[in-house]
Amino acid sequence: MKIRHSWHASWPRVRHCPYCGNMARPTSASASGRSLPVALLQTIYLLLGMLAVSALAGVLMAAFFLPMVSAGSAVAKDGVALFDSYPSELEVEPLNEASRIEASDGSLLAIFYSENRIMVPLEEISPHIQHAVIAVEDRRFYEHGGVDPKGMVRAFASNAAGGATQGGSTLTQQYVKNALLMDAVQRGDQEDQIEATEQSYGRKLREAKLALSLEKKWSKDEILNAYLNVAQFGPSQYGVETGSRHYFNKSAVDLNPGEAALLAGITNGPNQYDPVSHPEAGQKRRNEVLQDMRHEDYITDEEYEKYTAIPVEDMLDIQNVQAGCASAGTSGFFCDYVTRSLLNDPAFAPTYDERRELLYGGGLTIRTTLDPETQAAAVDILERKVPADSSSGFGHSIVTVEPGTGNILTMAQNRSFNPYAEVGPGETAINYNVPKSLGGGNGFPVGSTFKPFVLQDWLEHDRSIYDRVSTERRPISRSPAACLPRGAWRSAEAWNPDNAVSVRISPMETALNATKFSINTGYTDMARQLDLCDIANTARDIGVVPAGYDPYDPDTWEMPIEDMYGTELAPAVLVLGEVRISALNMASAYATWAAGGTYCTPQAISEVLDRNGEAMEISGADCHQAVEKEVADAMAWTLEQDLEDPQATGKGKIIEGHPAGGKTGTSGSQYHTWYVGFTRQMSTAVWFGHPNANIRPGGFSVDGQMLRSGHVWGNTVSLPTWQEYMTRVHEGLPSKPFPAAPEKPAAPSSDVAQKGVVPDVSGMVLSQAESAVESAGFKAEVRNESSSSVGKWYVIGTDPAPGTRLPEGRTVVIRQSTGGN
Repeated sequence: MKIRHSWHASWPRVRHCPYCGNMARPTSASASGRSLPVALLQTIYLLLGMLAVSALAGVLMAAFFLPMVSAGSAVAKDGVALFDSYPSELEVEPLNEASRIEASDGSLLAIFYSENRIMVPLEEISPHIQHAVIAVEDRRFYEHGGVDPKGMVRAFASNAAGGATQGGSTLTQQYVKNALLMDAVQRGDQEDQIEATEQSYGRKLREAKLALSLEKKWSKDEILNAYLNVAQFGPSQYGVETGSRHYFNKSAVDLNPGEAALLAGITNGPNQYDPVSHPEAGQKRRNEVLQDMRHEDYITDEEYEKYTAIPVEDMLDIQNVQAGCASAGTSGFFCDYVTRSLLNDPAFAPTYDERRELLYGGGLTIRTTLDPETQAAAVDILERKVPADSSSGFGHSIVTVEPGTGNILTMAQNRSFNPYAEVGPGETAINYNVPKSLGGGNGFPVGSTFKPFVLQDWLEHDRSIYDRVSTERRPISRSPAACLPRGAWRSAEAWNPDNAVSVRISPMETALNATKFSINTGYTDMARQLDLCDIANTARDIGVVPAGYDPYDPDTWEMPIEDMYGTELAPAVLVLGEVRISALNMASAYATWAAGGTYCTPQAISEVLDRNGEAMEISGADCHQAVEKEVADAMAWTLEQDLEDPQATGKGKIIEGHPAGGKTGTSGSQYHTWYVGFTRQMSTAVWFGHPNANIRPGGFSVDGQMLRSGHVWGNTVSLPTWQEYMTRVHEGLPSKPFPAAPEKPAAPSSDVAQKGVVPDVSGMVLSQAESAVESAGFKAEVRNESSSSVGKWYVIGTDPAPGTRLPEGRTVVIRQSTGGN
């Protein structure tokens, strides 16, 4: 006997079962709790009533009751009245059915159920199990009209004589009983559960009347199919498909006569005849069913001998199924994100409880965006670089979003998903890639990967990547912020940013170079010329908010930005990225620039189908033009230079054959390092750090490289991981070009740069001043002067003064400030 622990991913999805579970709840209670003599008398009345109102009576029933019918028509009328008091229609909710979550290729990730049931139509159920059930439970199934007179007489005579209570129930009656019980369980109605299982004549007669009614509405095949889907085929195995997969690792359509007999025998006692716990009892019961099948000519003598000779243990290939994402293996964290997204989606169902009921009992097919191939590549790389059981305790994660759709292709981390109380080494329930409300933590500081949001705001304020900014290090105690009191961020303790660059930088550098070399002081100067509130709103417009906020809460996107950030609305937080953002939101935001300015909310679910195969409403990805295409293209090209230039922070780690761009990030004290980058097809965020504490990485190796504390940056671990992963997942994909370099700003207009007239360039940066002077027809010469009123490296004025007329070709001195003293 083989034992495994998950459904086989290659099993086909079952087709819609058009009549499984759509039946009726009785509208009146049964007559229960009566004394035995009264019950016996009323049973006689009821049987007489049945004779009077139905065409069911057979020869034996007529012979048994004819004297009483002839002797007392009044009694018969009473029986008719009492029989009529029982309901004749069933109104039960559809049976609980397991839901399945699939990857984008249709492979199974996980199942969810409160009752492990998989519905299948009759054509997907082996004729052998159909025959086996009929042979052992109701051999006259195709002859009676819902109630078997012979069976009822036998049971009535035995019970009236004081013998053991006998059933005598047909498959139709058994289906009615099971449907009523399952409906009461699903509704949590304790009273109806007791009523559906009580040992009373009233219950039997109620089921009989409902069975008679059902036989008039459904065909025999429909009734048989419904029974096979509702009956219990083992402990916690509801329906023949579930039982077949559990015991034999195959679908019900593939059952042979021996397997069919074993399953059919279990229904009479799911625990008593369970062949795993009680193999001898299970084998004996199987052989009894095979004997009944031979008696009914469903199998030959040779088949009987063949299958009774097989030890029951040799027939089994046990599949123990775990409901939930713990069974999703390396995709467990993605699976958990899917379920949380669905349970938080108001478009799916109005309330949380309704969404949960659908997930655990609605028989849903939840099709997701996960690409098994890219997921496998990510898991392989992460586990090799930083194994889950590494003594360092450090975490490493990869998440990929498709630009233009928001589809999440990959969500992986170097841990195993374990949502239970007992957690072993290398296990966690915390998803390192997502916001807190969807299974993550509070996020990790993103470092300089936040700088591109400053750059986008810079470009949206009609600045250029070619504009020069000051790289001077100086204390900052004030920065514009219109949403804050008095229109600015202020601090009694000045903030004094420093740089950690590997190249020599000039006092004034272009915004392009400030990005490529991640110059903190340059970006501080950019922020000083912008507005901190605008920068934070620019980031939020493309999905970037602190990880503690719920993306499904409208207030997250509507609340004042100063309320969201509080005291963290400060240059140190925004410029240097000390704000905690989820990796998923970072990948989605960067995807905006890869998609020409189209931002899409991240999306894990492509489609949800109900048990009937009909698409259900979900929120889906919201895709819209969030950034002007010209700005988005400039962003893409600028970030491409970070990889193309070997001296930049991207160190020339390109994706061969695929244009790409991105940005490194290192948080304060180097606790967390990042690389977020994209091609036209994929946007990927990679994080490396300790998930539980602020610890500098060092003293252990990653992929053979020994890390030294204080010398780990975004391009030390995260960038190589990003490059290897993106190279692997782009194999075989077409190369999609990036936009061309943005044009350099046009020369000043004629009213600013009039030929032969010295222009007014005071307050400009040097590059702008030089362009204006040259446009007026002069040669430019730079002279540095101290100034307490003009910021360092900004232009004080010219010599000669603005407005002076000179012959073209003469030299104009540009007076550039070196600051006070």
